[in-house]
Amino acid sequence: MKENPRKQQIVDAASRAIAQKGYADASIKDIAAEAGLPAPGLIHYYFKTKEDILREVVRRSRRLYEAHFGAMFAEGTSDPSGETETVAPDRSEPEKHEPEWYKLRYELFAQGLRNPELSGDVAELLRIGREGISNVLGGTLDGLDDEENEALSAVLLACFDGLALQKLLQPELDLERAYALLESLIIGQFPASE
Repeated sequence: MKENPRKQQIVDAASRAIAQKGYADASIKDIAAEAGLPAPGLIHYYFKTKEDILREVVRRSRRLYEAHFGAMFAEGTSDPSGETETVAPDRSEPEKHEPEWYKLRYELFAQGLRNPELSGDVAELLRIGREGISNVLGGTLDGLDDEENEALSAVLLACFDGLALQKLLQPELDLERAYALLESLIIGQFPASE
């Protein structure tokens, strides 16, 4: 079922406004202005409350994140022999996305901690990230059992989110160096597959 373009426009605008100002400070008026709506009241035709908008922002973010990981990991790529291989994640990912994407992500984490109605959707966002990383690890590292894979996936997701946050706050941070060190630590513990 195709989503209403105006509703999508509002959710996209809310994502930008929440990333820029935070949920508490992003008003319906701000969201309407960001969406290019002539009157804030038009939002209420699609959403009863600002919290309803936030829930849809979380759901949309979860779907986008799932699609991102699905494209990166689930399909894999075929080599010339016709075999499917796992695609390694692009280490420049934090620099490819706009900083607002990360700011929104961190705001959603905070809202998930504060709002029990959102916590399940935000937890699902994290699960999708761990699962995507787990798929890559399972296809690229030898000698990694299921429990180690699960634990390492959680550690790596925390590292990636933490490094992206540090890069936002300290743009001079050398992410490539941090990723290279992290990779060497992992490969030192779990040899790469042939």
